[in-house]
Amino acid sequence: MLDFLNLAAELAAKIDPHFVSPNPRVGCVISRGEKVLATGAHEKIGEPHAEVLATKNFDSLAGCTVSITLEPCDDFPGKKTPSCAQRLISLAPEKIFVGSLDPHFCGKNVEKIRAAGISVEVLAHVPSQNLNPFFSHWISQNRPYVIVKLAQSLDGKITAPGGDWFSSELSRKKVHALRAEVSAILTTTETVFTDDPRLDCRLSDFPRKFSAPEAIVIGDRKISPDSKIFAATRKIHFFLRTDFSKILETCAANGIDSILVEAGAQFCSEILRQNFVDELQIFTAPKIFGSGKNIFDSEISLEKFQLADFENSGGDFWQRFLRFSS
Repeated sequence: MLDFLNLAAELAAKIDPHFVSPNPRVGCVISRGEKVLATGAHEKIGEPHAEVLATKNFDSLAGCTVSITLEPCDDFPGKKTPSCAQRLISLAPEKIFVGSLDPHFCGKNVEKIRAAGISVEVLAHVPSQNLNPFFSHWISQNRPYVIVKLAQSLDGKITAPGGDWFSSELSRKKVHALRAEVSAILTTTETVFTDDPRLDCRLSDFPRKFSAPEAIVIGDRKISPDSKIFAATRKIHFFLRTDFSKILETCAANGIDSILVEAGAQFCSEILRQNFVDELQIFTAPKIFGSGKNIFDSEISLEKFQLADFENSGGDFWQRFLRFSS
């Protein structure tokens, strides 16, 4: 059973999250005994869900087991695809294993399927839970999950003499991998003028190709059409410097469930002080510059955060802080 659920999670993990957003990544496996009969993974927003793809050649699932990473969906206002819960009920499998509950339904569809006489077991399956780390936050909080990424020297500087890279190659790869998972990357016009970043995913040695996340640019300055931020094919949202909570509301309404902030000291300090940050990742290089811009523009308290992870990152020291649950 776990082998089939693991396979379903592996299939879903291969899907570019930018293609399905704001939907979650979901994988499904149909089996009988030890044999896999069919598989499916949701590949693109508006297209068939994993269960539909896996069961498309079946008129009945009698004697079969369905292993699915997320609770099957059901109808709700505005939904564009048919109910997967109802499809499974009509095909009547012998057993269904669910890797995680959908925050939209919170087990209601599991109970609906059980009421139809089908055995359903919900498991705390970690690979399934890890597929869509920002989905529940977006649903429950009605705003994107916000991550601030910062790189610094040992003496807290964010700019190296001469403007050269100072983070390790592994640290830069970790940042690109993070970009590949979030819905959007946020920066400011000041950062665009100063650094001219691409803010895309360049991971040639990863097992699948990643599309660029959407971009969000905040500020009053006009950006040159030759800026590198326009190089990637993706949506770019522009906002004047205004109430950040309103910006997050607009992003949530546009299906953006997660934002990676890559900006300067002033903006990052501001949203940290205003309690808009859910996660902070800091890469510290083993170098002392002695001069340059500071990582923050003033004292910042992290008393509302806990250190969740840390490790050596190609010689750098990587730390991940999570905001305490309220």
